[in-house]
Amino acid sequence: MAKLKIIDGPGAGAEFGLGNAAAVIGRHADCAISLADPKASRNHAEIFADRDGQYSVIDLGSSNGTRINGTPLVPNIPRHLSPGDILRIGQCGLRFFADDSGLPDLDIPGYALEEILAEGGMGSIYRATERRTGRTAAVKILHADYARHGEFVGRFIQEARAAARLTHPNIIKVYNVGKTANGRYYFTMELIQGRTLTQRIGELAIPEAARIFMEIADALDSAHRHGIIHRDIKPDNILIGRDGEPKLTDLGIAILDQAETPQFGPRILGTPHYMSPEQASGKTITASTDIYSLGAAFYHVFAGHPPFDAGTPEEIMIKHVRERPRPLAEAAPGMPPEIARVVDRALAKDPGDRYPDAGRLRDAIVLAVRRAWPGAADERRRLAPGAAALLLAGLAAALFAAWLFFR
Repeated sequence: MAKLKIIDGPGAGAEFGLGNAAAVIGRHADCAISLADPKASRNHAEIFADRDGQYSVIDLGSSNGTRINGTPLVPNIPRHLSPGDILRIGQCGLRFFADDSGLPDLDIPGYALEEILAEGGMGSIYRATERRTGRTAAVKILHADYARHGEFVGRFIQEARAAARLTHPNIIKVYNVGKTANGRYYFTMELIQGRTLTQRIGELAIPEAARIFMEIADALDSAHRHGIIHRDIKPDNILIGRDGEPKLTDLGIAILDQAETPQFGPRILGTPHYMSPEQASGKTITASTDIYSLGAAFYHVFAGHPPFDAGTPEEIMIKHVRERPRPLAEAAPGMPPEIARVVDRALAKDPGDRYPDAGRLRDAIVLAVRRAWPGAADERRRLAPGAAALLLAGLAAALFAAWLFFR
């Protein structure tokens, strides 16, 4: 049976089976697909199937409109749906599946798709098995609607190439990139068994969160030294494996050095809750924007909420540009002030007031942990290449011991 699944927004994760009868989507409780979303109209849109089982959707004159893959619908004119299409109704994104499996009819050379793992703005991620070796992998497939646009294809391929250039224990490993016979782009990468940092918010002890903060800062330092700016650092893009090791993923909007990057014209990319002031205002992006976004992400981890919130993405972006966040030590009572000061500096409005580079941010985190827990036992923990010998022998050791103690 065909279905709609809410992939983001209020009610994320809910699924609605679609039969042959027309189904109204909206805020009203009597709607066949009722959304707990104040930005959806009472009777927002309708989805229905023709005699051949082809589903279409029609906007019923809603206040905020209906979009399919980012394109607004003309009210009262039906539009056919293809498997994988995303409907945007109010704050909800709903993906259309033509059958219960949700697996696309695609031939990924050498791989067998097994199940869908996650949805993203540019593509879907599936669990797969490499037929020759039996190795489990993740396959990211560009959404069909985007595959028709050269800009999106370029960014998707760029994500794979950018990630493949990096070799770091805290950056997801990419295996290969390709195109199916029917024109869908994909790349394969290591599959991390675990959860996103978003899913771990509220359950991480401060020392463990600080360790993750430090390791992702080190991963960013490696990316920046290779000329890559991530541009979309957020808790959803940090995976925590079952062994506790974090992995930075989704370099989909990473920008390589100027000589290798197609110029697409002005565009604001990123996620509003974690977006730097210069990014939100459309100014030139440097590696410093990743430092700000990482600070915003870990403000969320430590405080339990992002630095700014508002009713719309635009209002959140304005706050990043104009307002100072509440100091982390006030937003998170009990937070060691040494670590709070590191996060606050990373969130400085002026890039010149932040840490000069991600390596300096990494070292500052380690120093802050040593000062926060000076009595930690002298255990050893390897720091990533680039840290000073003093930090390797003593400071990271204190971090590891504190993490073990508080875990």
